[in-house]
Amino acid sequence: MKKRFLVSLIVVCVLLPATLSAAMLGLSIGATAQYKQDFAAMQTSIDNETYGDELANIENYDFGADVRLKILLAEVDLVGMFGTYNDGTDDYTSISVLTSAGISLDILNIARLGFGMGPRFNVLIDEDGNFAIEDSTGTGVDSMDSFGEAFINSPVAYRATVDFNLGGMMLGLNYTVDTTYTFKDAAKVQNLFDAAPDSGKVGVSFLFSLI
Repeated sequence: MKKRFLVSLIVVCVLLPATLSAAMLGLSIGATAQYKQDFAAMQTSIDNETYGDELANIENYDFGADVRLKILLAEVDLVGMFGTYNDGTDDYTSISVLTSAGISLDILNIARLGFGMGPRFNVLIDEDGNFAIEDSTGTGVDSMDSFGEAFINSPVAYRATVDFNLGGMMLGLNYTVDTTYTFKDAAKVQNLFDAAPDSGKVGVSFLFSLI
């Protein structure tokens, strides 16, 4: 009983200041860069003392956009990483889109800690500007119904963020781990935890706070 009370007290002590200091509504948009290799590969580079040259090589990064909508302690993120794709015939600009929802805590208006999860799907844009949405199996979207199918068929990733408040801007780190879990097979919860913690990728975001 005492342990439960102590845990509850700790939760209240953490969440209450965060709730009181949180703005009712926040909207941030900016750019993000993510190192292409996972953390395990980064650790190997560090052990081999080759990480300096690899981290300095811009070709080892993916770039994209980061949009975050925060309502009190809840946050919805939309992250798109840009790349290229060839289906054997045509070239496309590809956008790997991660939509996540979770919790975001403001710490004394200095830093913001966040954690969320959601599905990742792909947007393909051809040379004429036509675009298509595909789930992880390559199945395309031709209606809102099939978009729902793509949403539940796509693998879920979880993302942790640490951002520092620079007035009307934020600079932070993020760590994203892809899993094999899908909402279509919602009962297979173990798939959320089968991914190795060091299989994630490290990124940096620079955001402008619009609200």
